[in-house]
Amino acid sequence: MKTFLLGFVASLVLLPAFALAYFRLGLAATPSDAPPPGWEAFVMQSAVRASVRRSAAALQAPPVEHGDDAVIEGGRLYLNGCAGCHGTPGKPGEDLSSYPRVPQLPQAGTAYSQPETYWIIKHGIRNTAMSAYGRFYSDKQVWSLTAFLRQVNHLPPGMLERIQAKTTLGSP
Repeated sequence: MKTFLLGFVASLVLLPAFALAYFRLGLAATPSDAPPPGWEAFVMQSAVRASVRRSAAALQAPPVEHGDDAVIEGGRLYLNGCAGCHGTPGKPGEDLSSYPRVPQLPQAGTAYSQPETYWIIKHGIRNTAMSAYGRFYSDKQVWSLTAFLRQVNHLPPGMLERIQAKTTLGSP
């Protein structure tokens, strides 16, 4: 029993010590133009997903008041402010050097719920390329962005043209 307890205590001390040494000695690769090791991607994605889920748990998406109008408004905001990194429908974004990689939303959509997407847009995600936009957009605008992102990779026929027409004309 003493041997078991000694091994248990040793592992509690040695594992964190080895992990700390690994990072402090610079053994962890940090170039953003190289794919991360699988364990790092798993840990990062799991941590972000869990944090966003917990932070957005109390949020409730408002009822859609104007249907397509909210999606069109969100699409206009997306094309003017988000498409440079996340890509426009039919064209990937230009920022491919960030780690973690910037999601190409028109091609892949998002796995986050509407309240989670709202929280991400409003607060951003630390140590990624996703800044906090709560200072720049009203709550209504952020919800319209989430309405657009819910269907960005499967927009109804003619919807993108309606969004681009409003964007081109610069109308609200």
